Amino acid sequence: MKKKLIVWGAALSLLFGLVGCNNGQEAQEATTPPTVQNQNQQAQNTEQSQELKDFAVGYLPTTGHSLYFIAQEEGYFTEEGLNVSLHSFSNSGEGINAVLANKLDVGTFGTAAPLTFEEQGANLVFFGGQMGTGAGIVAKEDLAKELEDPANFKGKKVATVKLATGDVVWRGALYDAGLDWEKDVNIVEMNSPADVIVAVNKGEVDAGVVWVPFVEKAKQEGLSVVKYTNEYYDNHVCGRLISSPENFDNNYDYYVKFLKAMIKAEKFEKDQNNKQEVIEDVAKYVQVEPEIIEKDIYSGYLDQSVDPNKKAIIAMRDTMVNIGYLKEQKDISSEIHIEAYKEALDQLTAANPDDSFYKELATRYKENNL
Repeated sequence: MKKKLIVWGAALSLLFGLVGCNNGQEAQEATTPPTVQNQNQQAQNTEQSQELKDFAVGYLPTTGHSLYFIAQEEGYFTEEGLNVSLHSFSNSGEGINAVLANKLDVGTFGTAAPLTFEEQGANLVFFGGQMGTGAGIVAKEDLAKELEDPANFKGKKVATVKLATGDVVWRGALYDAGLDWEKDVNIVEMNSPADVIVAVNKGEVDAGVVWVPFVEKAKQEGLSVVKYTNEYYDNHVCGRLISSPENFDNNYDYYVKFLKAMIKAEKFEKDQNNKQEVIEDVAKYVQVEPEIIEKDIYSGYLDQSVDPNKKAIIAMRDTMVNIGYLKEQKDISSEIHIEAYKEALDQLTAANPDDSFYKELATRYKENNL
């Protein structure tokens, strides 16, 4: 495991270096003798940059990670004294290895994947949330109605992406229906939700498991939603905020500030008056049509909350044991740190004692974590 982390660390150092490269025009401009006004501005920018704490954040390019994008574009990270750099990853494994190698201060790479890494010996801290639910099972219209009952997946061929949260929830629903997914269902594991949609449309499989923004993409291509995953397990988690124990312990106050910025982003997103700005913020990071962004965020089947939701993380792990993804039943409560979120919420509430939104979050915190 240690050797693997060193390899990923080298690769990601190169990646981050490429992100910071200037183009030729910027290099040419930098050689122009600065005016006094420019010198003063540069000094001011340098002073401001020195006051901000650098924070590297990893994400997957999905509408489910919108709170990062909103917090960045609306200036909430800067308000909290953080200079956040956002780094996109193509899969959860790469991102989690970057967190473990301390190349990222924060990452959101599902729930099933980090729980799998944890069972294999990785040290991770779960300290907040980004998204919950947001996945669905899709099929052609003539079959969708039949598959609403999980027991009717017996004998069917289904495409999925292994270790995706939606995959875990769907297999959990099969388990609850009395099916053995290894014997009763022909499961085809694919590389991406886009591949899943193609397979369903071609008739290569009967159904497929996808997540935002691919649920709406599947509907655009004529497929029907059999069920959204929250219809199987209400309030189930997906992307959790994770970090290494070293970073979390050594920079705890900055993690509280980070969570404050994220909560502000959640509040901004929930305000319908900000819908257009939210769509524009997210569109800078997720290359899908604005209509899909709007439906993903505001249609009700994607839950975006910074709350850690400790109870749901533990429930997700239990489901993973039930379906055979994890082998060992154990208590991981000590790895789920809810105190930073509570402190961030308390600070925001103290500064805004009459704000009904923060009061609602306080109630939800008690329900989800205590």
